[in-house]
Amino acid sequence: MPAPINQALRFRVINACLTDKKKPYPTIEDFKSALKKNDIRISQRAIEGDLELMRYDKRLGFFAPIQYSKKHRGYYYTDPDYSIEKLPLTKDELQAFELLVDALQRFRGAEVLDQVQGMFDKLDKVVMQQLKTKSKQSYPIVDFEKMPYVKGIEHFDSLYQAIVKQHPLSIEYKKFSDDKPTTHVFHPYLLKEYKFRWYVLGYSERRRGKLTLALDRIEKISIVKGEYKSNKGADVDKYFNHTLGITLASDRVQDIKLWFSPSQGNYIKTQHLHATQEIISDGPSGMIVKLRLIPNYELTQLLLSFGPEVKVLEPASLSKEVKEKLKKSLQLY
Repeated sequence: MPAPINQALRFRVINACLTDKKKPYPTIEDFKSALKKNDIRISQRAIEGDLELMRYDKRLGFFAPIQYSKKHRGYYYTDPDYSIEKLPLTKDELQAFELLVDALQRFRGAEVLDQVQGMFDKLDKVVMQQLKTKSKQSYPIVDFEKMPYVKGIEHFDSLYQAIVKQHPLSIEYKKFSDDKPTTHVFHPYLLKEYKFRWYVLGYSERRRGKLTLALDRIEKISIVKGEYKSNKGADVDKYFNHTLGITLASDRVQDIKLWFSPSQGNYIKTQHLHATQEIISDGPSGMIVKLRLIPNYELTQLLLSFGPEVKVLEPASLSKEVKEKLKKSLQLY
């Protein structure tokens, strides 16, 4: 049975002290100081208990050769080459933890993950400490795209709990274009992330239908009495199967045919625009792909971002919409 995460971190901090050649024979106070730097505060008795577990616990399998030196008034490994880092947690495992911790940073601020976040903060510090001793690089070699601030993440927990416990909510929601907020009695179904912004899909009694709200435009949330209106019809997790982004347009799923220039086509082949992407033709004159999507705002914006590298072939309505927006853009110049 593996040790709990917090205890496993303590073992590795203690091990780092015992293998530190610059400061041999660490004392209990040295252990406590090193643990404190990693936001771990425990008593002398708990540290002594950890030392015993490292020595004798068969489930851990460390069998660490730890002894106390009366002469130096500190602890040491009788085998100078011993380290628990050579045992259960490999360099690959440490690097896997490093990637996982980085990936979790996007959830900072969500109360539902506060306890987990604290655990990963501690894990991050210990992992980085260990990696520094094993890697020749002086900087992180994987750099995730980061958002320094995500407005609305403070509502994540309330919405999450309402979905789990099936509570209807009163949500004060203010669009960017409105002067005052609108109140919705809202039955939330699904939290969805798109381009570092969070959205919630649910049923709005005001609209008498399904609605997607952006968390960064929610001003206030409170629980209201009443029966929770469960979702009926298609599975919630399939709502966005044929949608790019978060806008649920009322149109039907259509075949979207696009021409891409040869240079842009190379990128589209390596990173698909959508899971339904299918290559119709590919040659010196360019590449044609087909997507099965419901045309919506996000799709139009994506196509406009490609500029002269893309042309909408079908449907005619989408081609006309993109053409009109390009004309308006030119008029600005």
